[in-house]
Amino acid sequence: MLDFSSPAIYVPAIFISLILFLAVFIAKESKKTNGVLVRELPYYDEINLSMDYIGRNVLENGRFVYRKNVDPEIKYDNKIYNSLRHAGILYSMYLYEKCGYGRKYKAQRYLASEYFIKRYIKRLDKTRYIVVSSPKEEQIKMSIAKTGSAGIALAALSNLYADRKITADILKGLGEFLISMQSKEGDFYAFYDLEAKSINKEAEAVYYTAEAAFGLLYLYEVDPCTKWLHGAVKGLLYLAKSRKTLQVDIPFDYWSILAIEKLFKMTSIEGEQKKLLMEYVEQMIISMLGKQITNENNSYFGAFEENIRPGSIGTIMEGLASGYFCTDSEELRELIYKSLSIGCLFLNRVQVKTGLQAGGLPNSANWVRPESSPNASVIRMDNVEHVVTGWLKFQEIIALRQNPQE
Repeated sequence: MLDFSSPAIYVPAIFISLILFLAVFIAKESKKTNGVLVRELPYYDEINLSMDYIGRNVLENGRFVYRKNVDPEIKYDNKIYNSLRHAGILYSMYLYEKCGYGRKYKAQRYLASEYFIKRYIKRLDKTRYIVVSSPKEEQIKMSIAKTGSAGIALAALSNLYADRKITADILKGLGEFLISMQSKEGDFYAFYDLEAKSINKEAEAVYYTAEAAFGLLYLYEVDPCTKWLHGAVKGLLYLAKSRKTLQVDIPFDYWSILAIEKLFKMTSIEGEQKKLLMEYVEQMIISMLGKQITNENNSYFGAFEENIRPGSIGTIMEGLASGYFCTDSEELRELIYKSLSIGCLFLNRVQVKTGLQAGGLPNSANWVRPESSPNASVIRMDNVEHVVTGWLKFQEIIALRQNPQE
């Protein structure tokens, strides 16, 4: 049986003065979440271990080393890449700082943001900017601009405006692109074909409408123009209405839940619209909770039926944590908290704890088993960032429950 616990760290007494200095430094860097110091929360070490992994894998030009293996002897050329996932990693790095964990990786976040802006963001016309998906990198037939990529880019990059690391024209241009890609019903078409110079209205993407809405809400914070807010609300209402009849077969669109949480916290949406969105979130969560493995004697305790993929479970934790703030049901909140507790514990157990790839999250929880497939031990950067984000969001709930008056 492999030991998943973190190794103890022993520091010689000769360095006691250095320790005292670091303690003061950490105290200044570490902020409070709902009145609780983040370094006192249960997943503080695990979050930092995975953030160290991300930090170690930012190249000098700002590109991420997208894929590695638990076995450092196995190498990849990393020519396969994904602009949307690069933006997602930037978002997790920003959330790490926003949640009060310090600015250790801020320079690298700036560097990786600059790389993304220069390489993937292009002007489409006088008013619109896009995020380009490269055929060679993403192994697709033609160059396209995904609405999901533009949405996550806005979520990841809007915070840079205050620091003068991005222009308002680019941010608003991405917003204009998204609005131009929205149908009359409210959903967002999947992508713009850059070779045909037209919108592809046939392709379907489960998460793109919610990702677009999420990005528009971040843009609205920077540029409080009502069309961004209206576009986001229209998209989320479309999802809630169109998926209502799916019952337990509803897809767990975690980006929807993240966007609805943000919408509820930043606006005073009320009445039938709020009720519809709340019911939509509850429908997704109840469906997912029924799939979790809750038998403590099961080696996959905390994972989900037919799903032991850490990256995927990380996205579920993200959605559940956001959903905690999108329901008025105390009973459901308790169920969500219990689900997060065992789900995040499962992720802790499968995190790589030692060695060159410490902090990584492989493709499968079975990576520790000798008979597992080679793909099980592959570490993708999006696996890591989703788990980090799931832990970060769960920590907010833990802090709130510890200090409810905040």
